[in-house]
Amino acid sequence: MKIAQVCPYDFSRPGGVKSHILSLSHHLRKAGHEVKIIAPRINSDLVHEEQVHLFGSNRSVNLGGTKIDINIALGKQWKELKSFLSKEKFDVIHYHTIWNPILPFQVRWLSKARQVATFHDTPKNKLVGRWIVPFIAKIVFQLLDIVISVSHSQATLISRFSSKNVHIVPNGIDLDLPNFEKKKNQPLNLLFLGRLEPRKGVLHALKLFANLKKDYPELVLKIAGEGDERILAEDFISANQLRDVELLGVVSEKEKYQLLTNADLYLGTALYGESFGIVLLEAMAMGCPMAGYATAGYLNVLNDDDLKKYFVKPGNIAALIKKVAILLEKKSTREKLSIKGMKIVQQYDWKLLTQDITALYIQLNS
Repeated sequence: MKIAQVCPYDFSRPGGVKSHILSLSHHLRKAGHEVKIIAPRINSDLVHEEQVHLFGSNRSVNLGGTKIDINIALGKQWKELKSFLSKEKFDVIHYHTIWNPILPFQVRWLSKARQVATFHDTPKNKLVGRWIVPFIAKIVFQLLDIVISVSHSQATLISRFSSKNVHIVPNGIDLDLPNFEKKKNQPLNLLFLGRLEPRKGVLHALKLFANLKKDYPELVLKIAGEGDERILAEDFISANQLRDVELLGVVSEKEKYQLLTNADLYLGTALYGESFGIVLLEAMAMGCPMAGYATAGYLNVLNDDDLKKYFVKPGNIAALIKKVAILLEKKSTREKLSIKGMKIVQQYDWKLLTQDITALYIQLNS
C-alpha cells in the first residue's frame, strides 16, 4: 500500500505525536509499504527524517497550557500540495490530531484516498473537553473512514456525540533500544523529560526537588526539554539557591534513553492534557522506576497496582513528595518496579501495534 501520515505539528520539534508517526512509518516500511509524511513547512532546515514533505506556512499560539501550530497552504504552496497529492495517489491517508487547523483539512479536501485518523489529545478545559471537542469530533468523523484513539479515556471523550466505532490502538515504543550500562557510584538522581510548559509540570518537579534536597543533600535533578517556562524554572532555581539542578535543553533520542538508564527515578509531573503517556513507556523500557501524577492519560499505562501506587492526584505535591521519599529510601522497591515495568512495556511494542493498524488499512481496501 501507499500511505501518507499527516502531522499537524512542527516536525523539527520533539513530541509524542512525532515519535508515534516516525515509529509507525518505520515499521510499515519494514513490512513493505511505501510511506511518506506530510507536515507543515516550519524549520525545514532542521527536518532530516526520511520521506518528510513540508507544505504551507505556520503560526504558533499558546492555548490551554501548550503550544498549538496553525498551518495553512495558500497560493503557490496550495498548488504544490495539490500537485503532490495528485501525483502520489495514496491508498490511505492517516491523520494525527486531524482537527489542528488547517493543513490536515486541506489534505482531506484534495485527496481521494481512504481516510484514517488517530486522535491523541485530551484538553484540560471542562467546557472544551465535555462539549466542544465531542461536537467537533462528530463533524470530523463524517470525513473519515476509520477513527482510532490512543486510549480508552480519550476515546470516551471524542465519541460522546457519535455512534461511529472508535478503534483503540495505544501509543507504542520501539523496543530495539540502545543498551547503556548504568553509571556506578553516582548520587541519586531524578529525571524530568518534557516541554517546559504549564501542563507538563516542570515547576512541580522543581518544588518536589527543593523539598527533598533538605533530607537528601546529594540528590540531583536533571531536566531535559525546552519551552516558555524555562525562565520560570531558572528563576525558581535562583530564588531557592538550588544546587545540583541541570537544565539540559532539548536532547537527542540517544541522550534521552541514556538519561533514563542512569536515572534512579523518573518524575511524571504532568498535570493534565495527557492522552496516554509515551514517556512512561520509554522509562519502563529502560528499567527506570517512576512516580508522578495520576492523570487520566497516564492511568491508561499504569494498569498495574504496584506501578500505580506511586502516582497521586494531580497537583497534590505533598503526597507526591512522600511517595518519592519512600522510593529514594528503598532501592529494592525501585528495582522491583523496574523489573515489572520492563515486562509490562512488551505489549506496547510497535512491531505488534503496526500489525493492528495495518489490519485496519487492509479492511478499508478489501
